[in-house]
Amino acid sequence: MLKLHYTGPKPIISQHGIFFKKSQEDKYVYLKVAIKILLSIDKQYKNSQKHLIYINSDNELKDRDILEILQTYELNLEEHIITEESRYEEHINSEIEKVQNNHSLNQEEQRVWINNINIMRKYMIQREINKLYYIHIIKAIKKIIYEDEIKEIDIDFSIQHWHILESIAGNLEYGVKSIHTAIKIVENSDGNLVTKLLINPTI
Repeated sequence: MLKLHYTGPKPIISQHGIFFKKSQEDKYVYLKVAIKILLSIDKQYKNSQKHLIYINSDNELKDRDILEILQTYELNLEEHIITEESRYEEHINSEIEKVQNNHSLNQEEQRVWINNINIMRKYMIQREINKLYYIHIIKAIKKIIYEDEIKEIDIDFSIQHWHILESIAGNLEYGVKSIHTAIKIVENSDGNLVTKLLINPTI
């Protein structure tokens, strides 16, 4: 199975060098919490009549655990990821062709730009693999929310956790069977901030 590991933020590549857009973090940083949300809404909800799930994000998972867990939800997962990865490699090659056909650049500028792309090729591919696994986790979460009619997911507040719930909300609101969502930050009885994803809220 394809491996997971952290790469870094999105690279911006040109004839002038390689820069990194820190605001676009590697999706790897979201994987452990996302897979735990998937496990929580599946395992806990099916043993309860409640529509409320609370996820505590303290415990750590290893990369191989994430891959093995996700494969139980999608048997042909690795084949799908490899196919999608190949499409991304084609995208990189098409970017090289664009540089080669960019007549506003001289030969040296083209050479430097293409060389920079090739230097970052493995980095970009691994970053894309991390993103693809993240997307597949979000899709698996969406499927369970639909099937089990989950109405709310709560998780302790952080910007990272907010981002994951936004990804879930975006997937739920996209497509033919779109579902309205809302995300709120509230204070719980212990005085701690909690992020709530409300699904089909009655507001």
